[in-house]
Amino acid sequence: MSIAHSILTYTGRYISLTEPAEAEFHITDIAHALSQTCRFGGHTRQFYSVAQHSVLVSQMVPVEYRLQALLHDAAGSYFGDMVQPLKGLSSMRPYRDYERVMRSRLFDAFGVTPSAESTEAIKRADLQMLAAERRDLMAPDLSPWPILDGIFPRHASISPLMPVSAEALFLKRFKELAGVL
Repeated sequence: MSIAHSILTYTGRYISLTEPAEAEFHITDIAHALSQTCRFGGHTRQFYSVAQHSVLVSQMVPVEYRLQALLHDAAGSYFGDMVQPLKGLSSMRPYRDYERVMRSRLFDAFGVTPSAESTEAIKRADLQMLAAERRDLMAPDLSPWPILDGIFPRHASISPLMPVSAEALFLKRFKELAGVL
């Protein structure tokens, strides 16, 4: 395998960002990277990881969708967490395409078969978490976020975890849902 468009992971594997078909994904790499990736480009009042976000989203969907929900942002463990206003630009389409392929390959590797219903349930839970994260973790602001129109935040408040704890929580949740590590 060429390492030209690859990254070296925490556990010492190379993962191609452009051709992940033959990738050897390891949940430890995913948990570690997501636990050290701060949501909102780091613009939260306290550090809050994508790993913790993923665990919380996985708790908000029906049981049969929980593993998919836990892994819904797993591609970010290889690409980073790009802020939505940038990611949504039309010029970012190639990035979104690479991310979609990576997500699909990750789902295949971990035995997740998305459906329209599971994807919609996870999207809704993800938006409810976004509303809660805005409420609990962002600077106070009353400007409307159109993406949150009609969305009510998760009721429970968020207590951010440090990366080591978020990584352990993610791995524990994966083991609960997949039954393996």
